[in-house]
Amino acid sequence: LKITHAPMLWLEAVRLERRAGNRKAALTLMAKALQQCRSAGVLWAEAIAMEQRAQQKTKSSDALKACDNDPHVILAVSRLFWRDRKEEKCRSWCNRAVTLDPDLGDAWGNYYAFELQHGTVEQQEEVLR
Repeated sequence: LKITHAPMLWLEAVRLERRAGNRKAALTLMAKALQQCRSAGVLWAEAIAMEQRAQQKTKSSDALKACDNDPHVILAVSRLFWRDRKEEKCRSWCNRAVTLDPDLGDAWGNYYAFELQHGTVEQQEEVLR
């Protein structure tokens, strides 16, 4: 890439390689992207999702060290808690993500989907407010 400090361009380049089925190239691009844009939460969130399941916890720890209060990273970590059935942790991290960036629709959608699956009617209505 010619514009090296544009996280969204890196992200789309990585996703393009993934859609083409070229996992190795996607991982290489992601490594370069994280070197160029060290504190880009959107890249770290994608990196967490790209890792093998056993490595996701380590990658999320690295992401939190690099950009602790980024809503994209917080959202990615909440998805790990959801997958591991740690419902209270997932709920608190979802809440943290939407608090950090109330305009991040992905965080709201994830939070509501989680509550539809695991929450009470009151908890579901609380997310909608």
